[in-house]
Amino acid sequence: MRTLDRLSLRLATWRWLPYATAAVLSLAALWIGFDLWHVDWTVPFWYSGDALAVASHFKTVIETGWFTYQPDLGAPYGQRYNDYPQADNLNFIAANLLRVFSGQFGVLMNVYFVLGFPLAALTAVWFLRRVGVSRTLSVALAVVYSLAPYHFIKGEGHLFLAQYFVVPLALGIVWRVATGRGLWRLRPTGSGPVRVLTLRNAATLGSFVLIATASSYYTVFVALLLAVAGVSRLWRTRRWRPFWGAAAAGGVLVVTMAINLLPDLLYRLQNGVNDAVLVRSPPEAELYSFKLAALLLPTPGHRFEPFATLRALYDAHYPLPSEQPVLGIIASAGLIALLVAALHLLLSAGRPGWRTTRSLARRLSILAGLALTAFLFATVGGFSTFLSFVDFPIRSWNRMAILLALLSLAAVGLLLDRLVRRAVLRRRAATRRSSARRWVVAVPLAVVLVVLATWDQIPAVDQSARAAAVASFDSDQRFAEDVEAAVPADCIVYQLPYIAFPESPPVNGMTDTDELRPFLHSDSVRWTAGGIKGRPEVDEVGSWSSLPVPELLQKLDGIDACGVVVDTAGYADRGADVLGQLQQTTGASPERSDDGRFVFLSLAGGPQQG
Repeated sequence: MRTLDRLSLRLATWRWLPYATAAVLSLAALWIGFDLWHVDWTVPFWYSGDALAVASHFKTVIETGWFTYQPDLGAPYGQRYNDYPQADNLNFIAANLLRVFSGQFGVLMNVYFVLGFPLAALTAVWFLRRVGVSRTLSVALAVVYSLAPYHFIKGEGHLFLAQYFVVPLALGIVWRVATGRGLWRLRPTGSGPVRVLTLRNAATLGSFVLIATASSYYTVFVALLLAVAGVSRLWRTRRWRPFWGAAAAGGVLVVTMAINLLPDLLYRLQNGVNDAVLVRSPPEAELYSFKLAALLLPTPGHRFEPFATLRALYDAHYPLPSEQPVLGIIASAGLIALLVAALHLLLSAGRPGWRTTRSLARRLSILAGLALTAFLFATVGGFSTFLSFVDFPIRSWNRMAILLALLSLAAVGLLLDRLVRRAVLRRRAATRRSSARRWVVAVPLAVVLVVLATWDQIPAVDQSARAAAVASFDSDQRFAEDVEAAVPADCIVYQLPYIAFPESPPVNGMTDTDELRPFLHSDSVRWTAGGIKGRPEVDEVGSWSSLPVPELLQKLDGIDACGVVVDTAGYADRGADVLGQLQQTTGASPERSDDGRFVFLSLAGGPQQG
């Protein structure tokens, strides 16, 4: 009995060993390749652009428990993000859990970003094993997937898209549909609700609830692949039961997204639709799609200088650079293999004559079909263009690249496994000796894959840029502390210039998210920037920025503002004119941030009328 217990324990340990190994290797590769030895964890890895908006969400979650309302932005009315509907609530739940360990938004952002790598490796192992890739290569290719160039291109500016660990779980359900396996199962015994409590039902429901709570983009992409897989299976087998099972799974996606969006929908019903937010135009479906060349070329900022130069030249001179989608060398090889397989299958009228097992040929054919579907939807001028004619809510189709990467890596795994077997097996029946020889070949191959991905997919670290981000962060922090020391608690500080938030074009190089920087480092001051555009009260306060200084100060007196902050980067003359007028009218002495970018003028004595 003890022998059986020890054997069971060993088997259970072995079952989890590939997952643990992939997670550890992913984290180690990131730590070395991204040089996490020398980072200040309190400063976000990215401190500009959309990363500032993400930082404001984390700060709001730390302070209020959720992200939808921030009273210290958009003063005097507050920032209400219900105007900007999104169903990515899993990320805010994660932020809420992480805030137990730290109250610093930079720490939480960085930790969440890093956690995305081992999590992606864990779920990728699961998917690759379902497809049929060996344990050893599943571990290696899961690490490759976790280190996808997409992960670094999205970074913390699109942090929630960078958390794509939910994708393999959902694609595993699509794979079951494509291979003809059921998604739902009832217990043969029992009655009532007990019969539906099965592992298969939990896997299907859990995977789709997770992805529909994590990302609207990935949910739509998976739903499209699920629909194609379901219809294809119906066409081939003429069996309706699997099709309706897939349709029910699609219903889970729709219902879960609706539940996540319910607070925003109720807010709209109560306050009216804000037509100024989420403005999309149909041509953006092509502007933000990907191209085959863009997928296959090297990653931006590649550590091999000729590759970096090639990519920079392509993005600078060829049209529609999109969001710089790229797969990396390994996944690119898999995509090419799948496209070749798909073309050969079509040209051979479904009888390719491949010299391989029927199982491998079937798996490659399914992967090729799913990859071709994803490519045709997301490529420039593809099916996404036709969807845009009916006001489809998705515009950035290039983000389907991360689904395409996983399908391509699965093909790499199957093909490499086939090569390993041919290299070590001399006879039909596998012996213990031949199995050992397989390890001798597979393990070094796995090491090569991980090392190649670390070199190819993690961009070179720009230490000077990191140092500049830290210096900017520190300057903003000291400036906000100085402002707080100079004014009473809960007072309103008016910010100039005004850029409608969010999604407005830059002004003289200053972005709408730059307005959030003083807020990120303050605790007791309310700021006028960051209110969601399109609401009359928010737009009115913003419009005051265009008034002559004496009239502006009269308006500020009406909301009991205690100061003005000028972001000099938003002016062609670095704010010289407006600062001169403010100083002359108020008599206040300007206080500059360490880097000279921000200037504060106190109105503690009340605005001086001209």
